[in-house]
Amino acid sequence: MNNLTLTADQAKAMGQNISGSKSFGPLTLNYNIDLSIPQISASATLYGVSIGSVVINPNSPSATIGGNVGIAKAELTLTANFQSNELDYNVDVEAFGHTIYSGSGKLFSW
Repeated sequence: MNNLTLTADQAKAMGQNISGSKSFGPLTLNYNIDLSIPQISASATLYGVSIGSVVINPNSPSATIGGNVGIAKAELTLTANFQSNELDYNVDVEAFGHTIYSGSGKLFSW
């Protein structure tokens, strides 16, 4: 059996990167936050087709990803508040001219 040790600094470093995903109907957002910078990178797909990616940081705290894939279109705005440690979203997804999802809220906090 191996005797592995982990220093407090190593443990802290392990918690500096947080990744996840969230789906809004056919729109899927994948995100990664690096708290050591701090910076959030995000990419979105609509029905599995990439519609863009963004990088959010204290100098550029808001960004929009949007696009269409013929039958559907989506627009997603992400806004980070680095003072209160949260990422908010506002999203609209349509297919065949009808709203599939429209909403806003807190995506996550750290």
